[in-house]
Amino acid sequence: MGYNTITGGLGDRGFFRTLWTLALPIMIQNLLVSSLNMIDTLMIAAVGQDSGSRGGIANQYFFLFNLMITGIAGGCSVFIAQFWGGRNLDRIRKIMGLGICSLAVVAAVFSLAAGTASLRLIGIFSDSAAVRQWGADYLAIVCLSYVPTGITFMFANGLRAMGEARLPMLVSALAILMNTGLNYLLIFGKAGLPALGVQGAAAATVLARCLECGLIVYFSLRPKLLLRGAVRDYFSFSADFIREVFRKITPVVLNELCWGLGAVMYMVAYGKIGTLALAAANVTSTVQNVFMVLCFSIANASLVIIGHKIGAGEQEEARQAAWRFVILAGLLGLGLGILIILSAPMLLSLFTKLSPETVKASVRILRIFGATYFIRQIELVLIIGVFRGGGDAAASLKIELVTMWLIGVPMAFLGAVVLRWPVEWVVALITLEDIVKFVACMIRLRQGRWIHDVAEGITAFGD
Repeated sequence: MGYNTITGGLGDRGFFRTLWTLALPIMIQNLLVSSLNMIDTLMIAAVGQDSGSRGGIANQYFFLFNLMITGIAGGCSVFIAQFWGGRNLDRIRKIMGLGICSLAVVAAVFSLAAGTASLRLIGIFSDSAAVRQWGADYLAIVCLSYVPTGITFMFANGLRAMGEARLPMLVSALAILMNTGLNYLLIFGKAGLPALGVQGAAAATVLARCLECGLIVYFSLRPKLLLRGAVRDYFSFSADFIREVFRKITPVVLNELCWGLGAVMYMVAYGKIGTLALAAANVTSTVQNVFMVLCFSIANASLVIIGHKIGAGEQEEARQAAWRFVILAGLLGLGLGILIILSAPMLLSLFTKLSPETVKASVRILRIFGATYFIRQIELVLIIGVFRGGGDAAASLKIELVTMWLIGVPMAFLGAVVLRWPVEWVVALITLEDIVKFVACMIRLRQGRWIHDVAEGITAFGD
């Protein structure tokens, strides 16, 4: 499909072709990234148990960085999707330029902090002197990948918002292959290279991220492509333009941070129950993340389609599309939820080192997850896709703040610390958050006040 117009209602014959042209490459890319993370973990762990702790601890810092760049790039995607619906290429280039500058600055700050204070940063996550030193060595190298990672995020999100999801997927696949090969060579010292352990994994990541960044920039800006433009087309904008864009991007960034910090708090609560509970939570989280790939892929596709329709002035079509996305998400969620419930014991059999008690608790957690999967699917499609694509990120932030921090997190600590329930009961208690969030999202959808033409405010400012 490339840069072609996304047309047709969600009930048209071309709807599923349009949807999967967007969602399938995103899903494949997310699965590749998840696979790479698993391969990284397995390769580093093969060096020794302590080595696995080094990379894992350092990745906690990357998790915070990832939340920031995901929020900024995702916020810019809302503008780009709506501008693409109205075919305003000049504004798309300026949003891309502002996003690149913003992500480069954030990445530089994170890199500088990691490069100059890596030992203190790792000390936040571990009390072991050995793990702190090893993790600091890893972080001091891998932080060099943050700037190219940020730029890659912006180009990938911008291209998807314009309907081009295949290029980011192909570039990511090449980078992942390179990363995996370099991991093998540099971690274990093959082909005459020194065995560098986790430092080798960090160096492989830096090289692969630089390649990925170079490839996506090159292929995006080739002659005769729509993103091709002069430097001033990207980096010439007024103060009013910057202020208005960031006013509307900020809720998306805060939403990502809100969710990420909440997920950390849930793990803290599970840790209060005991090591068995934390192990079960970690294992089931790995399995859940694989199934959530479909949720995020459809949500990202819905953001693009809704944004295009609003940008083209088709507000009624956007409303109809939103409801059809909800129905599709619900049906897929029900089917996959049943699959999760039935296959939970088989999925956990892949983790051979778990104790019988941990497996038992994990099966129950996965079945709770499966029973509520359709609700989560609809929530993600609405919050990340429909509402963001409709320019209603502020409402999404309010819903996330209230449900996670006034319901979910308090319920987690109530069950874990006060009631001292088993981990699966605490997980069941936390599902109250999803139920309330689902109701709030559906009310917002029915009200119809989630449609905002974000492009209208931006185009009022001169450059």
